[in-house]
Amino acid sequence: MLPNPRFKSFKSVGLVLAATVGCLLPIKCHAQGPGGPGGQAGAPAFVEEKLLDKMWESGGPRLSGLRNGKVVKAVKIRGNQSVSPHKIESLMQTRVNRVYDERQLQADLHQLYKTELFRKVTPYFQETRDGIIVTLDVVENPIVTDVIFHGNTRLEDRMLDQHCGISKGDPVNMFSVDMAKQRLIDLYHEKGMNQASIRVREGNEPGDRRVFFEIYEGPVERIWSINFVGNQFFSSSVLKTKIKSKSARGGMTAYLFNVAKGQQIEEDANIIVAFYRSLGFFQARADVIKKYHPSGNYLDLTFVVDEGVRSIIQDISIVGNKYAPFTTEVLMKALETKVGEPFNLARMQRDVRRLRNDYYGREGFVFVDIVPSPTFLEDPGKINLVFDITEGDRYRAGEINVQIQGDSSHTKQSVVMNMLGLREGEWIDLAELEKAEFRLNRSQIFETNPAFGEPPSVTVRSPDQAFPR
Repeated sequence: MLPNPRFKSFKSVGLVLAATVGCLLPIKCHAQGPGGPGGQAGAPAFVEEKLLDKMWESGGPRLSGLRNGKVVKAVKIRGNQSVSPHKIESLMQTRVNRVYDERQLQADLHQLYKTELFRKVTPYFQETRDGIIVTLDVVENPIVTDVIFHGNTRLEDRMLDQHCGISKGDPVNMFSVDMAKQRLIDLYHEKGMNQASIRVREGNEPGDRRVFFEIYEGPVERIWSINFVGNQFFSSSVLKTKIKSKSARGGMTAYLFNVAKGQQIEEDANIIVAFYRSLGFFQARADVIKKYHPSGNYLDLTFVVDEGVRSIIQDISIVGNKYAPFTTEVLMKALETKVGEPFNLARMQRDVRRLRNDYYGREGFVFVDIVPSPTFLEDPGKINLVFDITEGDRYRAGEINVQIQGDSSHTKQSVVMNMLGLREGEWIDLAELEKAEFRLNRSQIFETNPAFGEPPSVTVRSPDQAFPR
């Protein structure tokens, strides 16, 4: 297809193939080693900044820099009762026979506060003829001497220890104890013990050193039956296939898969609402009623559904399309969604994918953005649907980088290139790139388990983005 004169510049982008492969298309793959997959789990993507860190960065204690350059002759710790001097000194870089540095001592104090073992740390200095003596007066926070669980028979102490998040030697903090209590309650609810209750007997009062949880577990609740009322458009049998909670099926599975998990039951109500709204019932609501059997071990669930009015599409429009071959008439014919039909989320999503891959994606519009927007009208049950298109630039394939991580000596880059199905200078085809990723994953040459490395991928990078090395 000839370039449209309305587009004055045609850019090339690199692919990175990850086997690992790259050009405004990076493709990444991990080769499978001869001894089987292996690797380490990655660190968390985000670590929430603590309040103490924020306070320190906003100011923190100010020290005089007049002593910089003098030799530290001694570091003394005063006021500690539970935390040993060795433990405190191991957290510091200000040490004997090192040159004193104000910024380093500030960092040391910051590190001590971050442990939450100390309420206050105050430095003092004594100058001598051949150096200075640094003394830290510390005021400790209370330290947990023991964590006790009492009353638990269904869940072992070891499991409760893993979930509560408080261990011996941690600072005693009423907030952390409350959080630990809530985590334990959530654990019991997850196991179907929705009547469980926990009382903190020790650990939430000044001077407490032990954390003592008094636990009432209650029975393991199970679901006997699941019912629906208020549903007219969809049968109860259909709605049961959408939720995750399972019943005892009249006693056939009285002790299999039917644990009544409180959080899951609430999520099931949300799942029902989402199902209805995906099909145009935008006012749908759902609630759940629990009715316990006399024994307290079983309960009946009744989901009360208010379907509301189903919305019909009154008008469909496409805006933002500027590329001459893709007229509004051409794109409208490609839509599965039609005027006069009920709204269908899955159908709308398929239309977005079709416009992206089968039209713009085949002509090099790598970064095309298509946003569908349902608009409610004053007339109840009527909506307009707008597909807002931001085309962006067209791109040809530029440099194609193949990055293979791991024991890749037996894997040639030409193998990956053949699976890519795209060459430099060609218009980038998004549908073809998706097929390339599929072929790389199915080739059994590269690691596909995310636990042992990144699965094969193809990434497109804009011209101003550098390739990973």
